[in-house]
Amino acid sequence: MATANGSEIPVESPLELRNADWGETWTNIGAPTLFGVTVGSLWQWQIVPRLSTFWPNPIQGSLLVMLLLSPLLHHLLTSHEFSRWKEYALGVLLPSLYISAVWFIPGQTGLFCVGYLATIVWVWMCTSWWRFELPPFRSAIWHTLGVNIGALGGSILTFNLMM
Repeated sequence: MATANGSEIPVESPLELRNADWGETWTNIGAPTLFGVTVGSLWQWQIVPRLSTFWPNPIQGSLLVMLLLSPLLHHLLTSHEFSRWKEYALGVLLPSLYISAVWFIPGQTGLFCVGYLATIVWVWMCTSWWRFELPPFRSAIWHTLGVNIGALGGSILTFNLMM
């Protein structure tokens, strides 16, 4: 309540701050990252040795699989009605196109831009976005960066352990 000229005026906050629970943390951080680790590791282990080039790499492959499974992931990872899966798919597609394109740049640019910088952005999202009820598009961006980070880590780990 705020007071003005001796009378009280109710003031409502435009955003309701809330605390994240473990289920929500798993849904928005753990599950996408584990999906990326799993697909990136399998891609590195099973598909990369059969390719004549290193394209698509495990991160690009993981993002492609995520895009193909986006209706299912939208159903599992968001609380929105299923009819909004196209918004989620668009939220997966746009950052995936950017991330995939950066991996085609020679040298260490890909590792810096979609490894290091993407990790910083994703950590920022993980520490702030859970406070809000996100639309499917923004949830998908958050999940896509988690898959990206997980696939990068999983493919590096698999390469070091099995190759």
